[in-house]
Amino acid sequence: MPVYKTHISLEVRILLHTAALPAAVPGIKTFCACAAEGEKSSCPVCRGEKGAIPVLNPLAARKAYLLIRSLGCSIVKKAPYERNLNIPPIPQGSDGKPTIALSGLSITLGVDGALDILFHRRRKRIRITEVRLEEDAGRLTHSNRGKGGQPETRMDYSRAGMPSLRIRTAADFEIGEEAEVFLGELRRQIQYLEIMPGNPLPAWENVIRCNAYVAMAPYPENPVNFVKLRNLNSLNFVGKAVNTEMSRQEDIVLNGGTVVPESRLWNEAKNATEFFQNRPSDEKPRFVTEDLLPFIPGPDILEALDSFSVELPEARRNRMIAEYGLTQHQAEFVCDEKRRADYFEKTVSLGTVLPAPTLVGKLPADIPAKLPAESREAAQWMSSYIIKECNRLNLTIADSPLSPERFAEILRMLRDHRIHGSIAKQVVSAVLEDDRDPQELITERGWEQLTNRGDIKNIVTAIITANPQEVRRIREGDARPIQFLTGLIMKETGGMAEPTLVKDILREELSVSLVYVLSMGGAISGRVGEDGAVEAGDEQVLKELLSGDEFPVDASKVRFESIQVGRILSEEIVPSDWAILIETIADRLNSGTANGIVIAHGTDTLPYTAPLIYWLFADANAPIVFAASSTPPGASSEAKRTMKKAVALALGKSKGVYVVHGGKVLSPLNLKFEHIGVDGFRNWNMETPVFSGTSLLTGTLEADQYVLAQLLEDAINSMCVIRIYPGLRADYLVSLMDKGVKNFFLELYDTGTAGFREGPYSLKRAFTLGKRRGTHFYCSSQQEGIVDFTGYTSSRELWRVGAVPMGAYTTETAVARYLAASIIADSEEELTQLMDSAVFSAGEKDPV
Repeated sequence: MPVYKTHISLEVRILLHTAALPAAVPGIKTFCACAAEGEKSSCPVCRGEKGAIPVLNPLAARKAYLLIRSLGCSIVKKAPYERNLNIPPIPQGSDGKPTIALSGLSITLGVDGALDILFHRRRKRIRITEVRLEEDAGRLTHSNRGKGGQPETRMDYSRAGMPSLRIRTAADFEIGEEAEVFLGELRRQIQYLEIMPGNPLPAWENVIRCNAYVAMAPYPENPVNFVKLRNLNSLNFVGKAVNTEMSRQEDIVLNGGTVVPESRLWNEAKNATEFFQNRPSDEKPRFVTEDLLPFIPGPDILEALDSFSVELPEARRNRMIAEYGLTQHQAEFVCDEKRRADYFEKTVSLGTVLPAPTLVGKLPADIPAKLPAESREAAQWMSSYIIKECNRLNLTIADSPLSPERFAEILRMLRDHRIHGSIAKQVVSAVLEDDRDPQELITERGWEQLTNRGDIKNIVTAIITANPQEVRRIREGDARPIQFLTGLIMKETGGMAEPTLVKDILREELSVSLVYVLSMGGAISGRVGEDGAVEAGDEQVLKELLSGDEFPVDASKVRFESIQVGRILSEEIVPSDWAILIETIADRLNSGTANGIVIAHGTDTLPYTAPLIYWLFADANAPIVFAASSTPPGASSEAKRTMKKAVALALGKSKGVYVVHGGKVLSPLNLKFEHIGVDGFRNWNMETPVFSGTSLLTGTLEADQYVLAQLLEDAINSMCVIRIYPGLRADYLVSLMDKGVKNFFLELYDTGTAGFREGPYSLKRAFTLGKRRGTHFYCSSQQEGIVDFTGYTSSRELWRVGAVPMGAYTTETAVARYLAASIIADSEEELTQLMDSAVFSAGEKDPV
């Protein structure tokens, strides 16, 4: 059976408002000066009388040319006036006369443009065949207001006659999600160009309507019969309608049928397309040229275009990433609305921070260099708590009482430790609700923290003097009493002392700075049994490794702790063990006593644990070092050398996550266990090792091990890792979906290929069904390489059915990111965004 390819094109209509706001009339018509208000206003042009000379609406023309220029279209120098033959019948009044005056004219102003889209990190150019300016001739509206609540379709003529842009694309789309991305990018483009008033734009259905044309044809033939999906008035509807129609046509073709040309409507309630009317297979001409002089854009229009300059969404996103260090996801959120992006840059410009060293001298003079950490903090607040609160209060960020000045003030208070994160959230909510100044609120409600170092030091000194036994235990290496002393200090200050400052002063006064050595089992802390097998050990083995005069570190600076998971080997790790490790790391970091953390770990599951800890603690204020050995201490000196190197690294670094094995220091990301031995590990797809970056966390991790264990177990229970092999049946994946698996991690071949030939071993059915069920497929490679779905038709099939390429990431690193995201994300949508935004290419220094 031949391989079929889907061909999809869009016809987008954008309604242009051409009246000053507020206005008494909806706007001025396209080809005359009449108001668009039905039969009340008409002239020979809009009545379509012979010989009447049209005059193009100048404001509509200006907006059309702005969009044409931004899409890279060629301007038609002599644009003929044409008559649209497909205008629906105009309603008649009781006197038999039309109730609406429409000229029926249309004019092509631009051709041969393009708009680039980015879907799952794959860039694609969508060709724009033409941009027309014409009249709105009425719109189909759909509702359930028919008899007995039945669906009802009516024509709405309230905006008839107003200027409307018609944008036609080539059949370059292959799936509905591509069409969604294109329409989203087009929406941002018209907003940035200020073609439509308002921010955010008026409701989608009041601005943009879309027809989609869908067809299937044997590859590489071109299709003959397109099905037209009419009047799609929601961005989400477009994607769903197109994909549903693709499935309908596929079923027809696979069953030996023929898809007939017709128009169909989308029924959201039934999640299906429904027949509307037949369409002829040989389309008749849609336009005829009128015997009128063509429209020639004058120098005033062309000069205005040359002088008009605006930074478009894609360029601004790229600049945000380069100049402010934002992640791709943060840049997309900030730049989704022009005024939101303006708000962000205004906020950051009001901050008082040092220039980022890598950016000094590289920015325009009017854009101050900012530390990426501070910029990312502002973006993170905007994309999480602030937008949630604005949505709750039905506000937009840019127009809310939280002005850039007020937001910057809150960020400064956070940076100066005058308030902490929980108080900052209360301040943001109060500002949005009451329109009050942040400083006034903090003073009035007593929210400001005690940050005077001298005052806190006096209290700390008094607490230390009053608790000699706890102090002695701390100086002997037991960090647990620090929490007790901290609690006494906070009680003495009414809970208002800045916690980080308290910990710093405590550590300074007690002269405590420890490297915590945590035992997670594995061969490095194991013993060789009488039968020669490796048995799990504990921290006592590690203490013996670091004993002796040849070890250069003061033993009082090293604290040994066994994670409470029992004596296990690496292969025995379960989610609850990770939960205990994560809680322990967070607790030691939050105590302020950790100069560094060393984790003794086995080799088998290290490629999962190391990146999991990276995604959570990549930017922690102390280094975290994994130490792993291929042999136990009694078998060779490898374990002893590894531990010494790991502790020295923890003492010598200020942050980052590292893996020490076989005398090498490796990145925790893309760690591959290739074979047993001292050289058994290697970093795949990585020219320069990555040790630090931006974690997925936006603050300190405070969840206890039981909550963490539940989150991790839920995540593990809904995922499955599968290595593709010849003969893998789609039924296996479907049965796993039936059992609740919603996240598949697939190890494909090469740059992302798998079997899609029709038959029981084709994975297409599983992917198609999974897509309908909301299942996610995250794809990595069995070989060392980049999965980007290029080079092979089977790769493109995977991409078309919604599989997500994980780029340079290995399977283990991708799974670890999913587990970390499952801990952090507040919703399924946020989890999906965190996975979709995983961008990493070979040699990249900051994978987040």
